Amino acid sequence: MADVERQDTVTIDQYISGMRVRTLALSVAPVWIGTAAGVGIVRERAAASSRCTVLTGGASCVPDTARIAAVAVLCLLVAMLLQIAANFVNDYSDGIRGTDAHRAAGAIAARLDDDLDTPADRMEVPPARLVVSGVPPRHVLAAAVVNAALACTCGLAVVVITGYWWLIVVGALCLAAGWYYVGGRRPYGYMGFGEVAVFVFFGLVATLGTTYAIAGALDAAAWVGAAAIGVVAVAVLCVNNLRDIDTDRAAGKRTWAVRMGRTWGTVCTIALIAIVSLGAAVAWAATSVQGERLAHLSVLTAFLGILGAVCALLTGWFAALDIAKRNYMRAMRSLGLLALATALTFNGFALMI
Repeated sequence: MADVERQDTVTIDQYISGMRVRTLALSVAPVWIGTAAGVGIVRERAAASSRCTVLTGGASCVPDTARIAAVAVLCLLVAMLLQIAANFVNDYSDGIRGTDAHRAAGAIAARLDDDLDTPADRMEVPPARLVVSGVPPRHVLAAAVVNAALACTCGLAVVVITGYWWLIVVGALCLAAGWYYVGGRRPYGYMGFGEVAVFVFFGLVATLGTTYAIAGALDAAAWVGAAAIGVVAVAVLCVNNLRDIDTDRAAGKRTWAVRMGRTWGTVCTIALIAIVSLGAAVAWAATSVQGERLAHLSVLTAFLGILGAVCALLTGWFAALDIAKRNYMRAMRSLGLLALATALTFNGFALMI
C-alpha cells in the first residue's frame, strides 16, 4: 500500500469518526439500566422505612430527584467519555503497531469503489482508522487523553456528591482497562481477553456502579440487567472481530473470532444475541402472567416493557440475520438498538416486581 499523506491536525469529521458514535449506545444502555435499578431501590427503601434519614453514607433514603438526576447524568458522561477515549486509544495503539494497515487499505479501496452507489452501500464500509489515514499519532493520543480527563472530572463529581471515595479505584481500573486493551507491551485484547473485559466493564461495572452511586446498594434486578447488557456488549465486540478476523489473524491478535474461526464465531455471536432476546421474551411472558400481583404495575410501565421486548426481539433477529450474511456494519447498528431495547425492557418490566 502506498504511503498515506500525513496531516497536521485532526478534522472534525475525523474526530467524529474516531469517536465511533454508532457504538455509544453501549454506554447509554448500562447507565439507563443502573439508574432505573437505583431508583427502584431508593423507592423500596423509602416505602419500607419511615425513620430513614436523608443521607446515609452518601446515598439518599428518600427520593431526591435533583441528586439522582445529577448522579445519573454524570455517570452517563463518565461512561460515554471513557468509551470515546478507549476508541481513540485503540486507534492509536493499533495504528502504531501496524494492525490497521490492511484495514485502512480495504476501507480506502471500498470508498473508491464505483459500485457503492447508494448511501446504504457506503454505510457498510468500516470507519476509517485515523493513524493509518494520515492523522499524526500524537493527535489521536491527545484526543484520548482529553476525553479521559473529562471522564475523570465527571467521575470526581460523582465521588463528591455520593461520598463513595473508593469509586476512584474503580475509575482507575477502567482507565487501565481502556489503555491495556490494545496498548502496552502485552495488550490483553491480543490474547483473547477483550470479550471478558467488555462484559465486566460495559456490563457489570457501568451498570452496578451507577446503581450503587444512586442508591448505595445493589439488588438482584441490577445484577440481571448488568449481565444482560454485558452480553450485548460482548456480541458487539464479537461482530467487530468477525469483520476484522483476517487482519487480526495476520497481526497476531487472538480474539475469540480468530480462535474459534468464522463459522463457530458466528454461531457463538448469534447465540449471545438469542440469550438476550429470549430474556426479553421471558420477561414479557412472566409479567403478563403475574401482572395482577405486581405492586408497581401501571399502563405506562407495561407499555414500555412490551415495547422494549418487541424491539429487542426484532433488532436481535435482524442482527442475527446480518451476521449470518456477513453484513457486519449493519449488524452493529442493530446491536446498538438492541442495547437500548434491552434497557427499555428492563425499565418497563424488572422494576414492577
